[in-house]
Amino acid sequence: MKLIILTISVLLITACSHTTPRTRFTDKTTRVMIDPDSIDANNYVRIQQALMQSGKFVVIDRAQAYNAIKAEQERLHRDEATRFEDKEKWAHWGKLYGVGGVIVGHSQCAREKSFWGTYHKHCQQFLNIVDSNTGEVIAAVENESDGSTDQFDIAPSWDETVAKLEAAYPKNFKPSQDTKILEDYRDLSKEEAVRQKESQAKEKAAEKAATEVK
Repeated sequence: MKLIILTISVLLITACSHTTPRTRFTDKTTRVMIDPDSIDANNYVRIQQALMQSGKFVVIDRAQAYNAIKAEQERLHRDEATRFEDKEKWAHWGKLYGVGGVIVGHSQCAREKSFWGTYHKHCQQFLNIVDSNTGEVIAAVENESDGSTDQFDIAPSWDETVAKLEAAYPKNFKPSQDTKILEDYRDLSKEEAVRQKESQAKEKAAEKAATEVK
């Protein structure tokens, strides 16, 4: 009976450890930046606003605010270091946060005419969140959003698209489950990589020796 209870306890502990919730306080990938090269400025600010309102992510700016911070740091510590009092140099040199995830956005919009002859802006919105260490796409979603007729140049809301991204994002940490075939393939890849590095090292050594002889 004691053995059965112990086994059940171990299983419960194991199950709990495999379902640790992923939150912005425990998951580095939820500390995100929006790739400013993947989306225009109008949509960038809309996405950033929606991400902040969701409460799921820690958002680090890498667009205009980032450039302004860099300029301020340069101004305080390099370009005009003697102009400012030391105690007033609030933008500390090199104290910015890094990111664990990259948000890549894309929008395709068209001006559509309704049955009544009025026009509206119809957009297909795409969002991906990518692990900044591995390049793995953690979640990818798409959504449709409409803008008004008289404000065609204003980017539509991204709230629903961000909500879909939040819903698609994995809720719990789970250990990787590599199959035997995948493990064998990785071992083979490692062996080939070691041989390649050894071959390159020998070639460089031979080149160096030949140069020294000359």
